[in-house]
Amino acid sequence: MYHQDQSELILEADFLWREIHVGDQIYLDADLYKNSRRLLCKGAPYQVVAKLDSVSGAQELIVQSYQTNELVPVSPYLICSYDSPDQPVLIS
Repeated sequence: MYHQDQSELILEADFLWREIHVGDQIYLDADLYKNSRRLLCKGAPYQVVAKLDSVSGAQELIVQSYQTNELVPVSPYLICSYDSPDQPVLIS
């Protein structure tokens, strides 16, 4: 089994956050729940509507939930792949 160290995961998440742009489609590695409600589903495409980079260093992509129509912040750590309008990119 392959194990990544923490610094490698941080670099990969930062790379994804910089490469993914508003308008791109992201796909999640797992369903995303909040208060026992499923907001986002694994394998479904979600269009990035905004990007946030806080002073604390936390980076988030904002997408809209198909289930609740809420805007949902997504950490780059949860992204398994994405498509840009120019060409598809698969992260594995």
